[in-house]
Amino acid sequence: MGRDWQHLPPELLEVIGKKVTSLTDYIRFRAVCRPWQSASSLRPDHLPLQLPWLMLPYRSDSNNDSTRRFYDLSASKIHELDLPETHGVSICGSSHGWLVLQKRQVVSLFNPITRATISLPPFSGRPTALGIAPATLDRSDAINPTDNVMVRKAILTSSPVLDPTCKVFVFTNSTWCLAFCKIGDKCWTVIEFGYHWPWGIWDIMYSNGFLYTIDFFSKVTMYNLNNNPSRTLLGGEAGSIYLGTYCFHLAEGVSGDILLIDGRRTYVNEVFKEIEYKVYQLSNDREPKWIEVIDGGQNVLFLSGKYNAFSLSSANLQLPEWGENCLCYDSVWTDQKNRQESECAWYNHWYNHNIKLARLDDGTFTDITGDLGSFQVNAHWQNSIWLTPSLL
Repeated sequence: MGRDWQHLPPELLEVIGKKVTSLTDYIRFRAVCRPWQSASSLRPDHLPLQLPWLMLPYRSDSNNDSTRRFYDLSASKIHELDLPETHGVSICGSSHGWLVLQKRQVVSLFNPITRATISLPPFSGRPTALGIAPATLDRSDAINPTDNVMVRKAILTSSPVLDPTCKVFVFTNSTWCLAFCKIGDKCWTVIEFGYHWPWGIWDIMYSNGFLYTIDFFSKVTMYNLNNNPSRTLLGGEAGSIYLGTYCFHLAEGVSGDILLIDGRRTYVNEVFKEIEYKVYQLSNDREPKWIEVIDGGQNVLFLSGKYNAFSLSSANLQLPEWGENCLCYDSVWTDQKNRQESECAWYNHWYNHNIKLARLDDGTFTDITGDLGSFQVNAHWQNSIWLTPSLL
């Protein structure tokens, strides 16, 4: 007679559950039966940091916009999740396992693993200000409550489940271009006014209580939200670098360093070949400057989409063989068929994706995956985005 696994003692099931370190395996463990589910925590605190999943755009051959596909780096496979919450919305950011969603003036946080949702203040109300706005704030049209605000990037300071003081920062296409809110706030608080695209804020990051921005000319500004004033750390000619024409992003290093990922298009005989990435670190000298990173130490960098870049510590990850001193990124390209189809409708574009690795020491490229398929980027800005899966 076989063993009745369903009726193992709860204390034994609890011990077994805490031995499971893979998030997907833990979810399967809880799904075995009701007793196994009861003996394991819905929000376990023993799971280590997981390797990110790449959330791909909608498939061009699918009519079911609720199904989202995630490439799991640790399992080297694609998971398909039914997420109607992401249908018809802009995905503005991914941070601490949560997505920031926007549909018109409504903004929310969404965890695609637990399906938990947290509402944020809508953009239909009048924001408050930190007192660092320009003199034009006195004008009646300085803050327009009916402004059509589109979030270009959103980041979280921590997990909203673990930290009740979690803040959400955004930069937008609005008159109030930089703002934040805390979980439970009724309105947004403006940090900076005067949006001027494309010459204004290009990317943002948060580290150790400070918010950092970089503009199109590589000027880096630090904001101290406790006493309000901003301070330019790097700008003009001193220590600046020539940024590539493809993309550049800020990311927090595992030691709190400010990192810059700079992507430049490379050509051979006037034919586009590849995006060449370089990583820089902002020095802590009396005169800050960018220093190219050849040895990334414990930093494992990830990059995708327009505004999605971050680093994770190799000491806290169960890394595959490739995961040292590298930048892992979503390589996006258009084949001849998709290029012809895209020319028929400027607002619907189809792109192919595969994940590549760029070594920081010698600049070589390696394919991690093959072609992940053809995906649609439409008016809802459905780009690919990295998600660090979490049950917290």
